[in-house]
Amino acid sequence: MPDNAVPLTDLGWKQAKLAGETLRESILNYDETVHFIISPYVRTMETFHGILSAWCDPNEHPSFRHMADTEERRQAWYSHLKSCHGITWHEDSRIREQDFGNYQNPQIIQQCKEERDKFGLFYYRFPHGESATDVYDRVSTFLDSLWRSFDTARSQNCILVTHGISIRVFLARYFRYSVDQFHELVNPNNCEMFVLEHDGSGMLRPAGRYELVKKRSTNSTTSDEPILKPKFTLDDENTPSEAPSTVSEAQSTGHYEFHKELRTWPETVMKSKRRAIRISPKSVASDC
Repeated sequence: MPDNAVPLTDLGWKQAKLAGETLRESILNYDETVHFIISPYVRTMETFHGILSAWCDPNEHPSFRHMADTEERRQAWYSHLKSCHGITWHEDSRIREQDFGNYQNPQIIQQCKEERDKFGLFYYRFPHGESATDVYDRVSTFLDSLWRSFDTARSQNCILVTHGISIRVFLARYFRYSVDQFHELVNPNNCEMFVLEHDGSGMLRPAGRYELVKKRSTNSTTSDEPILKPKFTLDDENTPSEAPSTVSEAQSTGHYEFHKELRTWPETVMKSKRRAIRISPKSVASDC
């Protein structure tokens, strides 16, 4: 199955609805309008639908739950959300997942990821796919379009439903992180939310993140577990290929916890990933 067609898991649907409930209750102000921009992948579109169910469940609302035609019910649902809750949306392929190649062979992908660790995550391009720099380029054009759209005041809030690499690249592009700072960021967990707020002078500033905490096995922690460090909205869907192996769908959906900082990798991991750059021809190369 192509990566773009992978559906959301049952656990992912539950997590998406919990994300929507947290958005309504803890992040958004009551009765404010919201515009969603979504990656066109099936799992991100389904995550978007799961989030929307926190406002109105299409299977329970009396106005259209009886509709047998799925497309008719969906369009009626969208209309209700726009007219009654001020919710609008559109797709944008520029915030899609990094392309790892067509019809991925698990063994080849694993080999490529091992090569990527040696070559550098930001620069390594998958065969018939993309590198993080390619994602950076298209997210840069998206950010330009997004900033211009703010001038139209379409909605009071904008929510991106996208993927882990796109979130990291978005933050790196907007806040002008170096390549080493990009490598330092840990990929967001499923349905983890990053909040950026207007600073009153035409810029965005970080306002923390909401991490979905799930029940884990007591022996699941490794020495390379990411840590919290001070540094600096966006959503990530439940991606089956990236889901933690220690969490099963039979376990609790979990709850959200707020953190002021992003997660970064510990120094033991980062030491081997930083660039070695000299300050002069005779100097010894050192980490940036």
